[in-house]
Amino acid sequence: MSNTKDKIIYQALTLFSVRGYEGVSMRDIASAVGIKASSLYNHFKSKEDIFMSILDEMSKNYKAMIDKLQMPDGETNEVADKYMQLSEETLLAFVKDMFLFFLKDDFASKFRRMLTIEQFQSMQARDAFLELFINGPINFQKMVFENMIEQSGFIKCDPYIMANHFYSPIFMLLNKYDHLPGKEDEAIGLLEKHIKQFNNIYKKC
Repeated sequence: MSNTKDKIIYQALTLFSVRGYEGVSMRDIASAVGIKASSLYNHFKSKEDIFMSILDEMSKNYKAMIDKLQMPDGETNEVADKYMQLSEETLLAFVKDMFLFFLKDDFASKFRRMLTIEQFQSMQARDAFLELFINGPINFQKMVFENMIEQSGFIKCDPYIMANHFYSPIFMLLNKYDHLPGKEDEAIGLLEKHIKQFNNIYKKC
């Protein structure tokens, strides 16, 4: 890591992802970084400040991943237009890369585990968990699918239910294979079957 502040963020995340926020002290974080506890306050005002910095860092990492993959972005109708033009292979590649990002990326996977623990203790963690892993993806996909239905790309049906049909198995696989290291190929195989079956059900011929 490039500097002490980055090291503090990373080590705090590592500890939070295992013990939870309340189970980690500033002294624990300092020890993991290799500095005195008092030195933490040269970089952060409090443990909550560190926690908020972790949220900010994850937001930056997620945006960087979206940009790297060149995933469709912009207004909902524009995104729908772009997805309408994607081949099934390209869509599979996008979904697979994002799946592996949250499953295998060191920061992203620890962040997901931290929020899974902390969502029951902190409103900020709960809101972040829901936005990033539940409501955010489903609501976005619902709007995209709604546009694709209007453009006759998909059969007419409830776009919110369609979004749940699309996203829920992906989220389930993410949580299942988080506990099965070394079986990423199996997870990706199931993911590909899911996307293909989803298209067979909803996509117009």
